[in-house]
Amino acid sequence: MTTSGAPAAAPAIRVSRLLLLRTIVVSVVLGLSLWVLASGDSVASTAVWLQSSVIAATYVSSIVFGVLLRRGVTAARLATPMMASDLAVTSLLVYLTGGAQSPYTFLYALTIVAAGALTFRRGAVLVTLASIVLAIAVAVLAWLHAFDLPVPAQAQPWEQTGSALARTLAINVAAMLGVGVLSLFLGDQLERGAETLATTRREAAVLLTLHQDIVRSLSSGLVTVAPDGSVLTANLAATEILRRGGEELAGRKLEELIPGLSALLVESHGELRRADLKITGTSGADSLGEGGGEAFELTLGVTVSPLRDERDAVFGRIVSFQDLTELRRLELHMRRAERLATVGQLAAGVAHEIRNPLAAISGSIELLRAAPTASEDDRALMAIVHREIYRLNALIDDLLDYANPRPSQSVTFDLGVLVEETAQVARADQAFEAIELAVDVARPLSVHGDPAKLRQVLWNLVRNARDAATTGGRHVRVAARASEAGDLMVVVADDGPGIPADQLGKIFDPFFTTKRAGTGLGLATCHAIVAEHGGRIDVESEVGVGTTMTVRLPARDPAASV
Repeated sequence: MTTSGAPAAAPAIRVSRLLLLRTIVVSVVLGLSLWVLASGDSVASTAVWLQSSVIAATYVSSIVFGVLLRRGVTAARLATPMMASDLAVTSLLVYLTGGAQSPYTFLYALTIVAAGALTFRRGAVLVTLASIVLAIAVAVLAWLHAFDLPVPAQAQPWEQTGSALARTLAINVAAMLGVGVLSLFLGDQLERGAETLATTRREAAVLLTLHQDIVRSLSSGLVTVAPDGSVLTANLAATEILRRGGEELAGRKLEELIPGLSALLVESHGELRRADLKITGTSGADSLGEGGGEAFELTLGVTVSPLRDERDAVFGRIVSFQDLTELRRLELHMRRAERLATVGQLAAGVAHEIRNPLAAISGSIELLRAAPTASEDDRALMAIVHREIYRLNALIDDLLDYANPRPSQSVTFDLGVLVEETAQVARADQAFEAIELAVDVARPLSVHGDPAKLRQVLWNLVRNARDAATTGGRHVRVAARASEAGDLMVVVADDGPGIPADQLGKIFDPFFTTKRAGTGLGLATCHAIVAEHGGRIDVESEVGVGTTMTVRLPARDPAASV
């Protein structure tokens, strides 16, 4: 994570800044000193060479420390060598420029401040004590002229009296003690600040991780959108629901991902409490909608709310959505089943009420036809009445079968065998002579149910597909296989004229039919039988292309007991 490296980066930044500062200070101070000494005698020329060496040493040490820092050496490990080299360079420079009288004694103070900034309280105390000891030692050694080093003519520390030396040392020591106390306070504040910052960063990292885990674990799609409609972030569920297969959604336009949402936002003035939105697309399609993916249609439950910053200013939108496709399909099946049950009860009552007077009418007509006084015209008319009574009685039988079906006689059998037998019967039927019937069965397909009722469902669907295909491409395809969800699927497809979209929701209603001679009870009965077996029927149709009926039934484990 980005935040994990930030605490380690802060000391490194301080070290790099102090390296730059020490290089600038030494360059400016010693540069001015060299300019003054450049016009001196031969002794001064040697001093110029020595001070130039000090500058060069400072540059070299800064470069070395900088390279080590870039190569990953921690700031804590570099702090002690840096302080030690600064004290050594300062002590040498003070000795060369007059000991206690040196104008460069203030460099000790800079080192003390740097120690407080880098190593906090402990470093400030240690470097202050080391600076005092070194300053006294260098001043005494210079006063005693312990080393015969070339110094400027104006700097002759051995000519200073003992009392003057003591006074000068006292002033320098007092100044370093004062700077040390200030550095101690500075180091204390920096240390407290660093600890607080580290704690804050850890808490922020924990919160960020928790936030990421929560967003990643959501089963709902969550997308943040900029004011221009481009996606800022999207969680994994969003890519899965929109069939994007792990594709990066950031930077894409929201309207490309969820077509029609922009229009809803305009109508609702930018906020949506809850709305259902149907979208179609191709899984894995690129930005142009092209790709070899599979076409899909989704029903999304969408909620849109403003995205606000810490000042409560809106700088985007939050779009959350769920895939309600299966839920809406189940609701449709439930409403249809309730509607069919209500109509079935009504139909059963009406059928019983009609059958009794119909039997009386049929008997009376038979007696009239047998009467010797009946003319041929009368008998012809009564024959028509008798035929219509027979057709009406057949309709009543269908109504009773639909409203009061016989009890199921369930067994475990191979659904694939049932499909193949039904197809074989269809091929032997003269009504299928002009139809090309293709069958694709993946066996075994073990199911527990009533074979007779399921055969009735399959035969009804195949016959409807035949009727539709006769006015189309004359092709019917029947397939049976196990789906990825674990249930069994029987698909009956035709290339007929298709069913208009406004009629798709009515095809399972009793008495709704598009056939001239149909009763409108075939598909309603099929729906009731499939629902009785714990399954469902789905229909997909496109005008001019054809219709596909899909029967889904729960599978039966062949090893399970009946």
